[in-house]
Amino acid sequence: MSDFLSLIIEKLVPGGEGLARHEGCVVFVPGVLPGEEVRAEIVETKKDFARAELRQILRPSPDRITPPCPLAGTCGGCDWLHIHPTAQGRLKIEIARDAFRRMGGFEWPGLRIETGSPIAYRNRLQVHVGDSGALGFLERRGHGFVPVQHCPVAHPAFAPLFQKGAAPGAPERFHAFALSDANRKSHLWREDESPHAEASVTILGRELVFPVSGFFQSNLEMVEHLVPYALQGLAGDTVLDLYSGVGLFAAFLKDHFRRVVCVESGREALKFAARNVGSEKGVFLPGQLEHLTEQADLPLSWEQPDAAVVDPPREGLDVRVRAWLKEKSIPKLVYVSCNPVTLARDLKDLLAGPYALEDLRLFDFYPQTSHIEAVAKLKLKKI
Repeated sequence: MSDFLSLIIEKLVPGGEGLARHEGCVVFVPGVLPGEEVRAEIVETKKDFARAELRQILRPSPDRITPPCPLAGTCGGCDWLHIHPTAQGRLKIEIARDAFRRMGGFEWPGLRIETGSPIAYRNRLQVHVGDSGALGFLERRGHGFVPVQHCPVAHPAFAPLFQKGAAPGAPERFHAFALSDANRKSHLWREDESPHAEASVTILGRELVFPVSGFFQSNLEMVEHLVPYALQGLAGDTVLDLYSGVGLFAAFLKDHFRRVVCVESGREALKFAARNVGSEKGVFLPGQLEHLTEQADLPLSWEQPDAAVVDPPREGLDVRVRAWLKEKSIPKLVYVSCNPVTLARDLKDLLAGPYALEDLRLFDFYPQTSHIEAVAKLKLKKI
């Protein structure tokens, strides 16, 4: 295979790269759009595919724009800055549909995506520290440092972070969280200045606290779209919040259930879940879910829940967890996912069991990137 190829991009794949073919070999190219004809240089060759770098656009897509950031293509933070915002939503639907078809073996014709602000939306960042104390991100390929003075996707409240730089003695990387409150006052919490800093956010009128060093959703605007959709229609005696984190869903589920069981492997996060949910209705179980489901003496609250919300990491649900969910036959099951490929795999397994897919929707939590959030709502099949 020649080092330089003229390629026509067929589609975009999970991860955001374009897929093309040359002499029967699949070639992945970043920074492209479906239908484009490009000239690319092969940089890596494997048995079944090759990777290439874009060198020239021979025929651009009408969806291509000038990136709104001078670091596009260099900084590893955003990979879709070259795509018009309206096209990004459409392309994410196509990527998800393809994953559901190939990995899940099903179609969902009415699939839609909810979108929000395309820039200045991100409330949570992990920044890296350069030798001089300047802040930035890692480069797209490799581990080199890219200094950043302004990030167009970051919330405006982050401006002092990049202007001031890292605090003395800061670690090589740290987290920060920023927002504007209802009075338009900016708030910025920095892990480098206070390693045990706690951030406070108001979501749908409810205050939640979490450690800046831990995980919390990075797009508060879209959280207020996703939470009502995911939890709509859930009510009863007992509900499970599996992979609960700091209790984002549980904090709202407690309004509609007598008992909310939060399961989380991170003990620090679970402490915050207890604060956000309260002990009156909350039960808090630390541990790996795949191990807890194998215990014969499960807590009484697990006996037969009325509903469950699962929000696993990108790897999706362990096969043991899927088997347990099928065995329990929970009347209402909501699956929140950040990876359409593992979601499709898991849904194929669950739908082969007692569950039917009631609804499926995408949420664009990370504009200018190829990341896709999805919520699948399942119910028991009618016998």
